[in-house]
Amino acid sequence: MKPKDSTGKEVAANKEDVLDASTLFIGFSGSLGSGCTFLAQGIQTMLRDTCHYYRLSDILREEAKARGIKKLTTSKLQDLGNELRADNVSILAQNTLERIKEDALKNADLYRSDKSVIVLDGIRNDGEVRYFRQYPNFYLISVHASRETRKKRLVGDTPEQRFRTEKSFEDADRRDESEDIPRGQQVRLCNYLADIIIDNNKDYPTEARAERDKYLSDIVHDYVGPIQAVRNREKLASDRPPSLDETLMTMAYCMSKKSSCLKRKVGAVVAYVEGFTRLQGSDPRKDAGMRFQVVSAGYNDVPLGSPPCVFTDYAKCYREYLQELQAKKVRACPRCGEKVPKKVVCPHCGTARNPVFADKCVKCNATIQPYKCKNCRVDVFDMLVPRDNQSSSKLLDMCRSLHAEENGIIGLAGVAKTGNGRLVLYTTTYPCNLCANKIVAAGIEEVVFAEPYTIREAEKILDAGGVNVQKFQGIKSTAYFRLYS
Repeated sequence: MKPKDSTGKEVAANKEDVLDASTLFIGFSGSLGSGCTFLAQGIQTMLRDTCHYYRLSDILREEAKARGIKKLTTSKLQDLGNELRADNVSILAQNTLERIKEDALKNADLYRSDKSVIVLDGIRNDGEVRYFRQYPNFYLISVHASRETRKKRLVGDTPEQRFRTEKSFEDADRRDESEDIPRGQQVRLCNYLADIIIDNNKDYPTEARAERDKYLSDIVHDYVGPIQAVRNREKLASDRPPSLDETLMTMAYCMSKKSSCLKRKVGAVVAYVEGFTRLQGSDPRKDAGMRFQVVSAGYNDVPLGSPPCVFTDYAKCYREYLQELQAKKVRACPRCGEKVPKKVVCPHCGTARNPVFADKCVKCNATIQPYKCKNCRVDVFDMLVPRDNQSSSKLLDMCRSLHAEENGIIGLAGVAKTGNGRLVLYTTTYPCNLCANKIVAAGIEEVVFAEPYTIREAEKILDAGGVNVQKFQGIKSTAYFRLYS
C-alpha cells in the first residue's frame, strides 16, 4: 500500500510519482525589467505556504559558481544559458523540475494540497514552455512593461540596477527578446505562447505598500483564483466572467488563425463599445456596465484571387524573397571593401550556400548566422539589406498581404454607426505605420493590442491622430476556453 499524508491522501513513494496531472504550475516570462520576479514573489507572499517559488536562473547561478565565474552579469548569464541549452533546450526546466520533485517528496502535505501552486520565474526559451506543457495545469503569464519603464528600472548606479549605460541595457534587451538560434533567448516567442498577459508599468515604492498589496491581491483574484478553481473542478466565482477585452481579443486571435502568412499571423476585430447606466440593483461583475457590437473583423492575408506566398514559385515570404535577391548583389563589405565570398559553408553539415543573411540550411534546417566581414567583422547584409529587425526599412510596402487591421477597416464600409459608443480596434499585434494611417483616417478612437511590435512611426501617427492606445491585459485565447468552458 502507498503511504498516506495527514489528510488521508495517498502520497508518492518516490520523486517520480510525487507530481501528477493535478499539479498546478504558473510560469512567468517577460523582457528584462518587466517585473516577473516582483509578481512571482508577490503572489508567493499573498498565497503564503501554499505557494512554492522556483527560479530557473538559479541553475545558471550555481553553475557559474561551480566554474568560479565572478561578477555574474546579464550577458554572462545569457551566454551560460545558451551553452547549457546547446544539446537540450529544456535543460533548465528539467533541472528545476527535479528540484521541485525532491522538495515535494519531503513536504507532500504542502505540495499536494488543493491550494498548492508552484511558481516558475524566468522562463526565457520556448523549449522550457513546451517542457512544462506536459502538465495539463501549467499556465504561462507574460509580464509586459514599456522599454522606457524597464530602462528606468535597470539603468543606473544603485545595486538593484543591473546596467550602467543605456546601450548595455539595449544590447542585452535586444538579445533577450529574440536570438537566431533555437537554444538562445526567445522571450518574444514565450510572450506569444503565454496564457495570460499582465501589464506591469507601474512601480510601487516602499511607502505604497497598501497599494502594492491591493495590486497583487487583484492579480490573485483575477487570474490565480480562476486557475485554481478550474484545477479543483469548482465553479468560477460569479464576479469573474470574461472581461470585455478578453472576449474581443479572443475573437481577434480566432481571426488570426485564418491567416496564411509565413511570418506572423495577426487578427483584428472592430467594435462599437458603449457604457450604460443600470436602472436598478447592483452588479459586481467586471465590465457589467459595458456593451459592445462587433461590426467588422479581419486577418492578414493576400487579396482574394491571389495565391498565398507559400504556394508561389518562390514558396516563401515575398519580402524575404526580395531581400535575398538584393543580398545576392552585394559583392564587398561597405565598411572596408573586403570581398564577400560567393559561397559559404553551413557549420553544422558542410552544405555550401550563398552568403545571404540569417537563414535555414536547406539540408539540416539549422539556423545559419548572418555573414560577417572577415576583416572588420561587420554584419555586411545588416548594413545594406532591409531586414525585419529595422523599423525604418521593413519593405512593408512590398508585402503582398493586406494587414489584419486593413481588412477590418475595409469591412467598415457601409456600416452605419449605432448608439453613442466609441469605435475600438482590437488587434493581436501592435499596428504598423501603414495601418496606423488608416486607423486614424477611419475615425477609430481606441486601439487595444496584445503583442508588442512597436514601430516608432506608428506611435507618432496614432498619437497625433488622437487615438487612445491601450495594452491588453487579461486571459488570452490559449486559456480562454480552458477557464471558461
